[in-house]
Amino acid sequence: MELLTSSALGAVQIDEASVIDFPEGLLGFATLKKFILLERDDTAPFQWLQSLTDPRVALPVVDPHRIFGNYSCTPTTEDLFSLGVRSCSDVLVLVVAIIPEDPFNTTVNLRAPVLINYKEMLGRQIISEGSGDVRTRVIPLESQSD
Repeated sequence: MELLTSSALGAVQIDEASVIDFPEGLLGFATLKKFILLERDDTAPFQWLQSLTDPRVALPVVDPHRIFGNYSCTPTTEDLFSLGVRSCSDVLVLVVAIIPEDPFNTTVNLRAPVLINYKEMLGRQIISEGSGDVRTRVIPLESQSD
């Protein structure tokens, strides 16, 4: 096991079997190809997609179905093929979150989900038309006054 000192998460043990390869990188991070997915009790249901190349890059991500039960994204055949997907149950779908100082203003990018084939440890971020907005509020404005 290797040790990585993440700017956002502190010291993190890395098991090589947990490394996810993103051959195309992520949107805005095309040169970063190796990540791990980390869970922390204090940030649940959010997880962290931590770059192994740049310890300053740790993106909060969440399973969109936990927040928006009717969320659906439709990956293309090319998307699934590039991930070596044999069954849709092999794919984990996550969306990147922006968590500002006031967490009630947290948004997620439903338009560009991150797909991970956890059996092959391959990932890809796609643009999914009609999946939702780039900045969808997790807590609707009308809920904040309750």
